[in-house]
Amino acid sequence: MTDFSSDRAASLPDAEVLDLVVALTSARPALRAVYDAALGLTPEASVDPDVVPRTPSVNDIPQMGGGSPTGFTDAGVPTFDAVRERIDGRSGRAVGSTELDAESTIGRTEAEKFAERERAGSARLDEIRKSMRKNP
Repeated sequence: MTDFSSDRAASLPDAEVLDLVVALTSARPALRAVYDAALGLTPEASVDPDVVPRTPSVNDIPQMGGGSPTGFTDAGVPTFDAVRERIDGRSGRAVGSTELDAESTIGRTEAEKFAERERAGSARLDEIRKSMRKNP
């Protein structure tokens, strides 16, 4: 906050500050405790009827115990399952992209060029071997 806005906020009456806190925290599950506390201090007459508090969903409630569904522990360390899934996903994408590249038009053209170079190299090697056998 800047000095101007903090001075202005300090000059507001308590009822307006509570109304502002209720309005700002009503749709934020992480600030549910602040919302409840501010709502408890607010007289019923000053509650804005247009503000409907959102009830927390199952995903908003933090998990207790063995890590979160995002693959990280409560300390922020990735779980072994999450690491394994990331590695499997990366290797799967690498294999899949190689297969897709080989099946594309450009991939087939490159494969044909490689096969032609192999045939030409094999033919040249055969010529060299024949010439070495004829000239002892």
